[in-house]
Amino acid sequence: MSTSQIEKRDGVVFSRGFLYVIDRDVENSKLVLEPQFKNGTDHYSGYRQFNNRVVDFLPDDPDHILMTYGLFDSLTPGVYKVNLKTLKTKSLKRGSNVIQSWYTDRRGEVRIGQGRKEISGEWHMSIRDAAGKKWNKVSNYPGLEGNTDVYGFTSDPNEIIIGANNNQDTTGLYVYNLLKNKQTRKLFHHEKYDARGIISSPDGKKVIGATYLADSIKRDFFDPEGLQRQKQIEASLPGFQVSIIEQTPNGRYAIFKAYAATIPPFLFKFDFQTNQKTLIARDFPEIGNTKQGDVTKVIYNARDGFEIPGYMTTPPKVGTGEVNFSNLPFIIMPHGGPYARDTASFDYLAQFMASRGYAVLQMNFRGSEGYGSAHEEAGRKNWEIMQQDVEDGTRWLIEQGYADPNRICIVGWSYGGYAALMGAITDPDLYTCSASIAGVTDLKDMINDLKKYKFGKHTAKNFILKGFEDKHDIKENSPVKRARELTIPIFMAHGTKDSNVYFDQYTRMKKALKKSKSKTTFMKFKDEDHYFVNFENRTKLLKGLDKFLHENLGGSAAAP
Repeated sequence: MSTSQIEKRDGVVFSRGFLYVIDRDVENSKLVLEPQFKNGTDHYSGYRQFNNRVVDFLPDDPDHILMTYGLFDSLTPGVYKVNLKTLKTKSLKRGSNVIQSWYTDRRGEVRIGQGRKEISGEWHMSIRDAAGKKWNKVSNYPGLEGNTDVYGFTSDPNEIIIGANNNQDTTGLYVYNLLKNKQTRKLFHHEKYDARGIISSPDGKKVIGATYLADSIKRDFFDPEGLQRQKQIEASLPGFQVSIIEQTPNGRYAIFKAYAATIPPFLFKFDFQTNQKTLIARDFPEIGNTKQGDVTKVIYNARDGFEIPGYMTTPPKVGTGEVNFSNLPFIIMPHGGPYARDTASFDYLAQFMASRGYAVLQMNFRGSEGYGSAHEEAGRKNWEIMQQDVEDGTRWLIEQGYADPNRICIVGWSYGGYAALMGAITDPDLYTCSASIAGVTDLKDMINDLKKYKFGKHTAKNFILKGFEDKHDIKENSPVKRARELTIPIFMAHGTKDSNVYFDQYTRMKKALKKSKSKTTFMKFKDEDHYFVNFENRTKLLKGLDKFLHENLGGSAAAP
């Protein structure tokens, strides 16, 4: 069992991981790896952040796993074989300051190390041949680079699966033969969506399919048996998307999640021999069988004609025909990341607002992942385009007659919270109110915070700096620097232990808003993280947001 907790050290907030071995009854547990390391004596003197990174569970050797960690620090992780009964370890590969990730083949052999230099950001990859102990530089393999995406090995230890565009806009999966030093065949490539990952057989010995993210997670099987197993589970729950999480090596049992856009996910155990499923648990059990809002895929054109895909969640009453889908109070909800994306899966926040009678638009603005390089890079190179795509979606709703132009609120989390504040600044006449949850408010300070971490300056460059022309551009696109321009009601909520967006982003904005004409609502959550994982805190947040929206958007004919 892997756990994590938020900690603060030397002014830096971060998540620290731990790994435990637990018994079947989840009563007795023991820590696999001590979070402090010894200095050669019996005394602990060091501090390790990552104590829960498993490289390989070694299915043929149930007493052992392979872990990666730094022996004397967190910066040079090696690979160790760990006995889960005795907790004794054996070093398999020494750590290196240019390697952060390790990959094993399907025999459980450590074969690839990948990472980058801290100062230059240069990527490195080292590959061990299948037959011996020799490690080779990636330059020995034409067509591979230090930052090539590695998805694993085939059943042949000389074949790795890599991500490649191969002159297409999207990323596909290809086999690279380490003996022939070249790509030898295509496994999967979709013309509209990037490949997401591989599907393995129940015993883990071979690759049987690929996944990609369209409106939901999709699967493409190369193996007829794998396809049949997927269809067998899906037949037990018609209309649901099914995602297999784990299978027994003999293939008899599987744990899977079933989900739909309008139904919270369920967790089941499935017996392939008896064709029976058993409910284990469900997400958001308090919701019960309450009817949720319909989710519809939409596409609108941005101001330059670029097509923006998205999803619209409508209040349950609209789906029954009790209320016409026109002139409704609307929530604009840009996703976080910003380089993430929304799908047509159950979204508790969108459904919460739909249950209050508000329709919700979520858009995958340029910069969102999974649609290919052109879609993603257009946003990464220009944050203002991402913001414009959000505003163009709002205008599209008004033009179509779906939204009441006088009752539209923009609500976002993380980057979405940033977009909500910037939307209120750049288009105050477009929105009635704005709500930012764990939102970024000061880009310059965010850059400085990122630089506190390993590879932080490179993350800041690729994550923020490349999206703006200069320092002035960054200032002009920081809500905290333009807070005095805000005039519409603002809602802000933040956790004090947020390691993704530091809490001082909230406090700075709160102070800056004193010079504005906005009516403000602030909610501070002690010891809460970026995702509001605490049940009581999340409940309090939703109640506060509900009150704010009702005060500013008024009642809705589509409300229960």
